[in-house]
Amino acid sequence: MLMAAGIAVFSIAQTNGTSNQGPAGIGGGFRQEGIASWYGSEFDGKPTASGELFNSDLFTAAHPTLPFGTVLTITNTQNNVRVNVRINDRGPFVAARIVDLSKAAAEVLDMLITGTAPVILEQAASNAALGPAGEAPLIAEAPVIPLAPVISPAPTPAPSPAPVVEVPLAPIATREEVIVPVTPAPVAAPSPAPVPAPSPAPEPLRTSVAEVPPPQRVEVIPQQPSPVITQPPSPVVSQQPSPVITQPPQAPVITPRPAAPVVVTPAPPPPVTYSAAPARIIGGIPPVGTNKQYRLQVGAFRVPRNAVEAFDRLKNAGLRPAYEQHGDLYRVVLPGLQAAEVQIVAQTLGNAGFQEALIREEK
Repeated sequence: MLMAAGIAVFSIAQTNGTSNQGPAGIGGGFRQEGIASWYGSEFDGKPTASGELFNSDLFTAAHPTLPFGTVLTITNTQNNVRVNVRINDRGPFVAARIVDLSKAAAEVLDMLITGTAPVILEQAASNAALGPAGEAPLIAEAPVIPLAPVISPAPTPAPSPAPVVEVPLAPIATREEVIVPVTPAPVAAPSPAPVPAPSPAPEPLRTSVAEVPPPQRVEVIPQQPSPVITQPPSPVVSQQPSPVITQPPQAPVITPRPAAPVVVTPAPPPPVTYSAAPARIIGGIPPVGTNKQYRLQVGAFRVPRNAVEAFDRLKNAGLRPAYEQHGDLYRVVLPGLQAAEVQIVAQTLGNAGFQEALIREEK
């Protein structure tokens, strides 16, 4: 079951890229465009699909279908640098990639840091030597065709403006403030108090007994009014009113209130949902509570590149995979698991696309 899964990945990888040549062989006009990757010294000394031992310092490559020994010219379309390599392995087994280069070839194309690069694969010349092939010739630009001159119509003369007749303005009379002295009205002197007229003397009474002696005449001297002292009026000094300076009202100073602290309560994380069934554990899930440790064997591969692809998928899923070599097989395992972790790892394997795993007790 595990080997079948590796073969299925291989068949998908053969269809990646664009090419005018089928999987049966290579013709004189072979050309393919796609993404290139590389693998390095961790596979030195291990056998390739052609039986040749891998050497990351040689200019070799892995291709899904091309015959072993085919020499290709590979061009990095990002920097126009080329390198000649020889096909001696099968791969890559990752979607959207068409070739796997050795470390030496990847260094020439300047893709060690990025890991991948867009490339063009072409059949090399019969006498081409392996290694750097210089830069690809640039495509000549299309000649620039001069445009016909644009003839602008003669500008229409603008009508002359009518003459401006200046009319003298009458002088503007300036208003001057004239201070007119105010003459105070004369103060009338107080009139003297009226003197009462003397009352007439009463007529003498005539009696029959004897005459009454005539009364004595009393002369009344009228009183003289007291002199009125008239003071001259005090001069009135006219003063100009002081100018009133009106100041614009000042805007009220508004002190902003300190804003109340906003307490943000983080929303609880959404519940974890799984869209895939957990991987089937061959051998059964051990009971929880034991002190034993277990390891899960996820796959065994004859092609090293298939083992690397499975290793990367497990690592990207957050697991800690390892390699085990058994004869000509490369096993990818998850060691050092507690019994309580096996069920969780099985669900993680299912999410990563693995359908089953073999469990073994570690000694």
